Amino acid sequence: MKKLYVLIFAIAIILMTASVQDMFAQRVVKNYNQSIGVNPIGLAFGFFNAKYEQQVTAENSFTVDALYWGFAGWSAFGVGGSYRWYLFQEEDKALRGFGFGPAVSLGFWSFEHSTFSGGTSLSIGGEAAYKWVFEGGFVVEPYVSLTFNVLDISGLTYRPFGLGVVLGYAW
Repeated sequence: MKKLYVLIFAIAIILMTASVQDMFAQRVVKNYNQSIGVNPIGLAFGFFNAKYEQQVTAENSFTVDALYWGFAGWSAFGVGGSYRWYLFQEEDKALRGFGFGPAVSLGFWSFEHSTFSGGTSLSIGGEAAYKWVFEGGFVVEPYVSLTFNVLDISGLTYRPFGLGVVLGYAW
């Protein structure tokens, strides 16, 4: 009877080991070329950002942003973009890991009262981000951006500095 238990135990170990090996052998690292996401943390500060990113080469990508600002009686809709380099990774390149590059944004502002007339803002600077792409394409991307106003608007104390976390999907 003892030999039977040992045999059953040995067969069970062999079957479990084989299934674990098959599970890891079938795991394939997916190459993601595009991502889209939003920054939900910015909503707490009157800022909304939706970001689309497209891989251009193995080490570069570009982003396009749809922007909304709203604070202290001011509101604006805008567009932005950046060009990123992903240089410090060995295997995973664009759309994963650390990326940085120049950024630009254009905003069309209005004020709720007639005190200020509103106008157009243009800011140029840079951004840095670290993007994790999890199994299934889920994206988490903390970022920091620092830009300088090239076109200022009278009465607007907006300084284009940003911290956020983009949550989204990659494919």
